[in-house]
Amino acid sequence: MDKKFIFKMIQSCLKQYNESVSFGSVEFEEMYQKINLMKESEKESDLHDIVNDVVYGYITDSPYF
Repeated sequence: MDKKFIFKMIQSCLKQYNESVSFGSVEFEEMYQKINLMKESEKESDLHDIVNDVVYGYITDSPYF
């Protein structure tokens, strides 16, 4: 997946929580890897839904993140 596109999707989701991450940050890399893993295992799932789930897990410090 295009890393810059995923970054923009993450930033868009984080706006609603008044948060942000930088492109090269550890947090972004963790979310990017998680999104890739989820997309591979759930091929029929919408990318937008996966990004929202991962960002929500990051914001709430979910143990599933």
